[in-house]
Amino acid sequence: MLATMNHDYSFTASDRFLQQSSICFDLSIVQIFSALTCGATVCVATADIRKDPSALATFMQKAGVTVTYFTPTHFSLLIDSSADVLQQCANYRVSYFAGERLPTRLVNRFYSLGTPATIFNTWSPSELVVQTAIAKVTGEQSEQVNIPIGYPMANCRHYVLDSQLNPLPLGFIGELCVGGAQVGAGYLNRPEANAASFVEDPFCSAEDRQRGWNRLFRTGDKGRFLPDGQLEFHGRIAGDKQIKLRGFRVDLGEVEHRIYREAADISQVQLLDVSLIARDRNGDQSETDDRQVVAFLVVKQTLQPQEKVTFVTEIHQRIGKHLNSYMLPNGYEFLDTMPLTIGRKVDRQSLLKRELNLVLPNPTASRLSNPDTPVGEAHQDILAVVIQTFKDVLRLPAERTISAHDNFFEIGGQSLLVLQLHAKLKRKYKAIPNVPEFFKAATPFLMSTLISNFAKNPAAAKSNAGKGSMARFNWAKEAFLPDDARYRPGNAPAVRNNSDVKAILVTGLESFIGIHVFAALVSALPNTDFHVLGEDRAWEMNILLECLTKYRLLDEGMMRAMVSASIKFVPGALIQPHFGLEHETFKTLGKSVQGIYHCGVHVSLLKSYAELKRENVNVILDLIELASYGEVRTSINCLSTWSVPHLQSHLATKFVNGVLDPRETSAANYEPSDDAELFYFKSRWVAERLLTDAAARGFNISIFRASAVSGNNKTSVPPPQEDLVKQMIADMINEATMPDFDGGRKSTTSAPPFIIDFVPVNYVADALVSISTSTMVRAERQDRAQEKNQVSVYHICNPAPLALAQLPALLPQIRQDSREASVLKLDEWLKHISTNAVTGEQKLRVEATKAICDTGHVMFALDGEETQKALALARKDGAAISECPPIDVAFLQTLAA
Repeated sequence: MLATMNHDYSFTASDRFLQQSSICFDLSIVQIFSALTCGATVCVATADIRKDPSALATFMQKAGVTVTYFTPTHFSLLIDSSADVLQQCANYRVSYFAGERLPTRLVNRFYSLGTPATIFNTWSPSELVVQTAIAKVTGEQSEQVNIPIGYPMANCRHYVLDSQLNPLPLGFIGELCVGGAQVGAGYLNRPEANAASFVEDPFCSAEDRQRGWNRLFRTGDKGRFLPDGQLEFHGRIAGDKQIKLRGFRVDLGEVEHRIYREAADISQVQLLDVSLIARDRNGDQSETDDRQVVAFLVVKQTLQPQEKVTFVTEIHQRIGKHLNSYMLPNGYEFLDTMPLTIGRKVDRQSLLKRELNLVLPNPTASRLSNPDTPVGEAHQDILAVVIQTFKDVLRLPAERTISAHDNFFEIGGQSLLVLQLHAKLKRKYKAIPNVPEFFKAATPFLMSTLISNFAKNPAAAKSNAGKGSMARFNWAKEAFLPDDARYRPGNAPAVRNNSDVKAILVTGLESFIGIHVFAALVSALPNTDFHVLGEDRAWEMNILLECLTKYRLLDEGMMRAMVSASIKFVPGALIQPHFGLEHETFKTLGKSVQGIYHCGVHVSLLKSYAELKRENVNVILDLIELASYGEVRTSINCLSTWSVPHLQSHLATKFVNGVLDPRETSAANYEPSDDAELFYFKSRWVAERLLTDAAARGFNISIFRASAVSGNNKTSVPPPQEDLVKQMIADMINEATMPDFDGGRKSTTSAPPFIIDFVPVNYVADALVSISTSTMVRAERQDRAQEKNQVSVYHICNPAPLALAQLPALLPQIRQDSREASVLKLDEWLKHISTNAVTGEQKLRVEATKAICDTGHVMFALDGEETQKALALARKDGAAISECPPIDVAFLQTLAA
C-alpha cells in the first residue's frame, strides 16, 4: 500500500505530511509511514493543537503541509473555524478523505478555498491496512449525492458478491469483498469472527495463490461497480444512512444533501454541518414505527430562538419542494458542534441518546380554518385539551407553542400518530367523531370544533361529518383540462404497428401491479427502449433488479429480454412537477417515447385531497403535456381502478342522466359528491376525466380499470398484505363472520349487489399489455370511426366473480373445520372488526372500511364485454395471456391462507 501510494502520487522528500490522528486510528499509518518511506517530513501536531480546529489549521499553514488525511467531519471543523487560514496553504497538493461518506457539500467548500490541492476519496476497513480503493474527486462531482470510492490499488482484488459469495453483474449492489496482498492475518483470539470474515478466496489466480494471497476478507460493506470500473459505496449491510421508515425507503444522506444545498441560498445564516438521525420517540415501546427524523444543524452565527424558527421554516419549505413529506425532518436541533468519535467521525450514538430541544417549522395556517371564527367557552376548553394532546402525541417540549391553526401533519404528525391522538381524546371525551374525520380536520381548531359539535348533537354531527367547517369541492373545476398548447396533440401521425414503437415510458414500478406490467412489456416488446420513472426518486438498475427478483420475475427469458432492451432511468421523480426535469429535458423525453404506461398512484383512503393531488391528478397533466411533444401520436395507457365506476353507488353522487352504468364508458355520466369523503377514489375520477378530455382533443388514450388483484398464479407470489379488499375477505373467512352488506348498507336503491372480484396480477399485466400492443386490436379500434377522439375504456375483471351473499353458504367448504358463517348486521360487523383490531395498521384498515361503508360504496360487478372482445383479438394476434380462475372454493381457500 505504501509503495503504491508513493508511486501513484509522486511523494518526494520535499513533501510535508500532517500527522494529527491518534496512532490507534489506522489513518495515522499513511500520515507517518508514507512520509518516512519517501524521505518526506512528518509534521506532528501536539495534543493541544489537535483538539483545536483553528489551531490545527494554523499549524498546517505555518508548517507548509502538502499532504493531509482527514475524516470529512474533522476537516469540516477546520473550514468552519479557519477557512481564511486554509486558503493560505500555498503548498497544499493532496487531500485524502476516509472513514465516512464524503459529502458533496464538503467537496464544494474545499474547492472554494482555492488551494492547489486535489481531493482523493479513499476506502478500506482497517483489516485491509488503511485503504484499497482511491478516487480522484473533481469540482464537477460536487452535485453527486454518492461520490465513488475509486479503483483498486495495486495488488488489491475487489469483488461485489451476494450472500453466497457469487459474483454479481455490473451495477448490482452486493457485499464488498477484498482479496490480494493487503488482507490481514485475522483477529487475535477470535476464531469464530475469523471463520466468518476471513475466508478462502475462490477467485484468486495461481500467481496470487503462490504468493500466499489466497484469503478473502468480507468487509460487511455494500457497494457496486460503476460502468467505468470504479466502486461506489452503499453503506453497511447492517445499516447505514438508508433506512426503512414506516414502509418507505429514506436515504438520510440525500435529505442532508438537500438541506445543505437549500441552506446555501439563505444568506442570513451559514449552515456549517448537518446530520440526520431517525430516533425512537423517547424510548416509547410502540407496536408501530413512530420514529422521528431529527435534523441536527451546526450554524456559524448565534441565533435567537425566533431566528431559529425562521431559519428552519424556510429550510423546511424549500426542501419540501424536492422531497416527499415522509422524508422531511420532524424537527430540527441546533448544536454548537457535532459530537465526534475518537476517529473524528460523527458520533451517531450520541445523537440518538442526547436530550432534545427541537425547533419546529412554523406551518402555514390551514386553508380550511377561519382564525377569526369566535370560540365559545366550552369550545375553548376543548381546544386547550386538543392542543395539549397534540404536544403529548408529538412529544413536543412544554415551551413549544402550538396555535389553533397548526396542521398536525406539518408539525411532525403522521397516520399512525393520528390513531394515538384519537385514542387519547376518546379516553377524555368518550364519544367523539371517527378517525377519518380527524384526518380531514387536522388542526386543533377544526378538531375541537368536531368534538364540540359531536358533544352537543352526536347524530347531527355524524351526519354532517366532513361538512360545515370543511371545504366543499368543485369536482368539475378540479377535472378541467386547460385549453392551451401543452394539452393538445398537434398533427403527429398515428402509430400503426409495434415496429413504430421505439421507446416507452413506464411509471409505478414500485407497485405490485406496476412491476408486473413492466415485466410483461419487456417480454412483449424486447427490442424497445424503456424509460423508467420512479414515483418519489430516480430508479437505478439495482433497485429494478431487486424488485424483479422479489416478485420472481427475473427468469432466463426475462433476463434475455432485459439484455436486448435498453433500460434507461429518468433522472427525476413522478411526484415532482415535470418530474423534476428541466423544460428541455422534459421536452426531449416527450419526443423520445411513443408510448406511456402509467401505473403510478398514491393509495390512501384516509388522506386529504391536497395530499393525493400531486401524485394522482397533477401528474396526469404532466403526462398529457409530455405526450404533446411526441413525434408520433404518443399513446397513454393508464391503469385505473374499478372504484371509479363504483362511485356511482355513493349516496351523494350526482348523475347526468340518473342511471348507474357498469359498462366500459367514461366517467362523464356522474360527478362525485362534493364532501370530504374517500378522496382517493375521487382523485382517480378526476384523473380519468382529464384523460377523457385529452382523448376528445385527439390524444390516444386507453384507461384500464382493474378489479382487486390477487397473487401471481404462475409464480405463486402473494399480493401485498396491506391490500384492503383482500384482507377484508380473508378476515371474513378466517373469523367465519361476515356482514349483510346488501341488507344493511347505505347506498342508492339502484346499486347492484356486492361481489367478490379478484384477478391475478399476471392476468392484469398480460391483459393490459396485450390489448395495448396488439396490432389487431389497434386496427379494429381505428377502423371504428365512431370511436375517433374518444377514450378507450377496458374493465379487467374476473369473468366469473362471486356475489358476497353466496359466501356464507360456501364457508363450510372453504374452511378445514367446516365451520358455518355468522352473518351480522353491517353496524354489528363493523363493531366486531373494530374490537379485533390490535395493531396500528389493523386499526387504520378498520377506519378505511368504515369510511367506505358510510358513503354507501358498493363493489358491484362491471361489464367487461369490450375487454373480452379485445383479448380474443389479441390472442388471435399471438398474445399469450394468463388464465383468470373463477372465484370459487379453491380460490378463496388460497386467498385466506
